[in-house]
Amino acid sequence: MNSRRFQILLPVAIALPGIVVALVTGLSGVSVFVTDRPLILAPVPRTVAEAAGNRDVADVVVMSAWSDMNLPAPARIPLRLHEPAMLTPLEAAVVSERAYMVRLVGDRGARLDPAMLRTLRCIAQARKDRGTIAYLAGLDSGPLNCEGVAIPY
Repeated sequence: MNSRRFQILLPVAIALPGIVVALVTGLSGVSVFVTDRPLILAPVPRTVAEAAGNRDVADVVVMSAWSDMNLPAPARIPLRLHEPAMLTPLEAAVVSERAYMVRLVGDRGARLDPAMLRTLRCIAQARKDRGTIAYLAGLDSGPLNCEGVAIPY
């Protein structure tokens, strides 16, 4: 009697994890069509700003070949922002809370003029990101006035 039950339960136990993974992946794909966001998989970046905000180094490098690195674009950064925002790639890089991303975007052609540097420092201060604050302070350690600077949330 026990061997019969074992013969039935063993294939079910082996197949069940694969069925669950296939079901969740399929539901994630359907949610892209319904809500424009997958349930479990990272969204494919549409803009270089979105790639920078989501710490996607490869997409930043590839997209920077044809993108204007100084132009604001819509950016969905679900782990860092409550809703999509219009950001430059540098602003999105600061939102990513990784100094290496700020360096990468700058190396790929983004202009870091005094006005942009002020904006970036204010975003980093608002996010309390010590690593990016320190990196940007190395570029400009002057007094910081964030009055009038729009901070993405």
